[in-house]
Amino acid sequence: MKISYNHLIRNINSKPDINEVSDRLFQLGHEHEILNNIFDIEFTPNRGDCLSVNGLLRDLRLFYDVKDFNDIYEGDIEPLLIDFSNNAKEYCKNISFLQIEIDEIPKNYNNSLEEYFLELNLKRNNFFTDISNFISYETGQPTHCYDSTKIIEPIKLDFTSAKSEFDTLFDKKIQINEDNLVFFDGTNNIINLAGIMGGKETSCNKNTKSVLIECAHFDPEIIIGKSIKYGINSEAAYKFERNTDHQNHNFVLRRFLKIIEEHTTIKNIKLYEENSQHQKKESVLFDINIINSILGTNIRDNE
Repeated sequence: MKISYNHLIRNINSKPDINEVSDRLFQLGHEHEILNNIFDIEFTPNRGDCLSVNGLLRDLRLFYDVKDFNDIYEGDIEPLLIDFSNNAKEYCKNISFLQIEIDEIPKNYNNSLEEYFLELNLKRNNFFTDISNFISYETGQPTHCYDSTKIIEPIKLDFTSAKSEFDTLFDKKIQINEDNLVFFDGTNNIINLAGIMGGKETSCNKNTKSVLIECAHFDPEIIIGKSIKYGINSEAAYKFERNTDHQNHNFVLRRFLKIIEEHTTIKNIKLYEENSQHQKKESVLFDINIINSILGTNIRDNE
């Protein structure tokens, strides 16, 4: 994964040089190369939590004073009444839909969104997809954007019962086998191969002003191997396979709104949330004697 040095030090108060940050990343076990101020990092499969700028900053807190991550939208959001049924709660325990309508599509980007495309030399798609890609890079949480004017309700998350044809975002037709997790629309057409890629029929374009953003947590076991099986290059699948944070959806969607707010006027916002996975609180006994015995130190309680 490629992450810009400038995007990391923006949140590190001491502003260490790139070679020092590189040394710290190696100490943390993140093998990488540097090219034009970009870290090209090879993460081990068990470190899905680091597949973002914020993820790396969490690790770098061990060495540096790191600022709070990102500004988010602080306003109230009305509930979204959407006809949605989740028939696969065992594999998708948390899911949110954010409906947004904007006044005008911005001609230019600014702030962190503009830096993202310039620093990494990336090609733009359309306003909402561009923000979705940036949010995934920044937070590690993939989102999918549907043009809401193209959505036919009810929407259903379920497994396919037979082979089905699916026209992907990349204009590639694939045959999806039975027992694959997908989103159906009200006409029983597949609009998204869950966690992998959305469909062409409901995709956003440069004229899209009304969008439905899907933010979900999928069980990695249901995603693993699907992008290879269907020959789809999917960054979302890469992250879902390594697990994502099921508790970050509100933050991610409010961050999405903040980026939109920095570029145009938001006319309407509504949010649907479904959460059937609750965080189990764990506690670890603090015993200085055990710590000293493990580390071979003689640290006192007040230290």
